[in-house]
Amino acid sequence: MGLDIEPNRFLVGLVSRLVEQKGIDLILQTMDRFLAYSDAQFVVLGTGDRYYENQLWELAARYPGRASAYIMYSDSLARKIYAGCDAFLMPSRFEPCGISQMIAMRYGCVPIVRRTGGLVDTVSHNEPDNDAGTCYCFDRYEALDLFTGMVRASEAYRFTPAWRALQKRAMGESFSWEKSAVEYIKLYSNVMGLPAEDQLPIKYGGTVGV
Repeated sequence: MGLDIEPNRFLVGLVSRLVEQKGIDLILQTMDRFLAYSDAQFVVLGTGDRYYENQLWELAARYPGRASAYIMYSDSLARKIYAGCDAFLMPSRFEPCGISQMIAMRYGCVPIVRRTGGLVDTVSHNEPDNDAGTCYCFDRYEALDLFTGMVRASEAYRFTPAWRALQKRAMGESFSWEKSAVEYIKLYSNVMGLPAEDQLPIKYGGTVGV
């Protein structure tokens, strides 16, 4: 993709529709400063608003070997970006659900997300002292907050054992219906005044009886 081959560099990826909802404006405000601060690399894949496409092309031109913009759709290339990057940007202005952060975590690509909408339900901020968390989060829709999250992630990347533990926690997350079904059973049992979930004869793949 035109990047310098530097295995130990922090590689940040973005696979997204290039529209206002996805926080592309924050990335454009932040990336120059972040690349100047660190020796990180950045790769983006997506299509969308022409303005954002042009700005990302210009960013890649300013940082040859360190930034790459592929303005196109490619599922196979998207998967390689998820698999090859160390962190994944998702600074959404709003996000009803979001699936990219779940795909990224499955590949061990640590999300850097704004805590909004469905993202709140699927990721949690890294707490290395407590061996908890799956990503780096920020709350305000501000370029400085995104920059801070990216810097924190890039600094954490230098401590390999802790970073590997973070990746494993992210990869271990489950968003299957098997997990969701148990939560629904608990909710319905509580509403109906039924026995606790662990007292119900659950049969996965079939019906749930009382």
